[in-house]
Amino acid sequence: MSKEKLGNFTERDAPTYESMLQCMRCGFCLPTCPTFALTGRERSSPRGRVALARAVAEGKLPFSEAMKEEAYFCLDCRACTSACPSGVKAGEVMEICRSQVHQQRPLPKWQAGFRNFILQKMLPDPDLLETSMLPARLYQKLGIQWLVRNSHFLKLGPKWIDKAEGMLPELQQPLRQRLPELTPAKGEKRGSVAFFLGCIMTLMYAEVSKQTVRVLSHQGFDVLTPKQQKCCGAPHLTEGDRETARRLATHNLDLFLELDVDAIVTDCAGCGSALKEYEEILAQRQDHARLERFHNKIKDVSEFLIEVGLRSDDLQPVNKSVTYHEPCHLCHAQGISKQPRELIKAIPGIEYREMKEASWCCGSAATFSLKFTEESQQILDRKLQNVTNTEADILVTANPGCQLQLAWGLREAGMSQPVLHLMELLGEATPG
Repeated sequence: MSKEKLGNFTERDAPTYESMLQCMRCGFCLPTCPTFALTGRERSSPRGRVALARAVAEGKLPFSEAMKEEAYFCLDCRACTSACPSGVKAGEVMEICRSQVHQQRPLPKWQAGFRNFILQKMLPDPDLLETSMLPARLYQKLGIQWLVRNSHFLKLGPKWIDKAEGMLPELQQPLRQRLPELTPAKGEKRGSVAFFLGCIMTLMYAEVSKQTVRVLSHQGFDVLTPKQQKCCGAPHLTEGDRETARRLATHNLDLFLELDVDAIVTDCAGCGSALKEYEEILAQRQDHARLERFHNKIKDVSEFLIEVGLRSDDLQPVNKSVTYHEPCHLCHAQGISKQPRELIKAIPGIEYREMKEASWCCGSAATFSLKFTEESQQILDRKLQNVTNTEADILVTANPGCQLQLAWGLREAGMSQPVLHLMELLGEATPG
């Protein structure tokens, strides 16, 4: 966050000039960028976006419609960051520019009001968020969903509505209220962890996180799941509401640092990435030592299990062939790539088949898949072809956004593979 006005950016939540000066325009980022691959358009490449932002910072361009479009057309997949020899974080620059969009080119009042209700009222309130999903659960339980899908009525409207409905997984009762505060370790105790239960996980993938807690317990860890935890702030960072993200971050930071645990574990790549960014978004408001301590405790579940060593002696065989799609916010944002593969390969009976372009984005990218349905479909088609080529029985991933997108895509394409979260696969092999 800049302390004084930078060119044609406002003072509040602007990218730093240094973050843009780093770009040497070498082009190493170009082959990694899905939107550049689709369009061939320089401004839709990482270096093109950084150049636009730099021109705004230097006062050479206003914060234009093109800047607004590119801020949101960027997938923020961070693949360019992995490829960049200078460490330029083009995705983060665009993410910060989304805050500028809402300051300089605001939405119409009714759209802004709806956005603010979702980001500032609903998402920060776990009880309200869980209540909001009751109509969707009834929609499924009462058979209305079956009627809607078989009538193909939604195909008459905008594509994003039909896709959003089609992506809904089978919903269960939210997990947050069902999980005990403490799930004790089984067998020889190895330590204790706090579990950060993501919003999408508790609402849409409750059974996945239930398996995560069961696996951690079986591996010898007490699992503490504080019910007072709130959204990690990832949706707010994605949609340009950094102030609400800071409030949520402060709440979670205070809550989890009070716990005497060895690690804070999450099974959601997007949550893990956001939690590890608290050190940056709260840098001007919190003691550095506290932020560093929190950052060092945050672990993706695959990262944690590989660090402590997986107890695999009593794992049951899963006689299937498996391929793995890497979530962008796990491999690129957190640098966690080998660990999920090692866990998969540690399961008896698994035949692991590496997918071509496993770290290439699936086209989900939070709300990108609904805002840019055609482009998202083209990115997804590339991924699905790579899945097909493996001829694997199961497609595994480790992020709810990817799981929603991939499961929808496989079904639409008439492909037979189920999409499982890594912890579902490990849970299948875990006895008891």
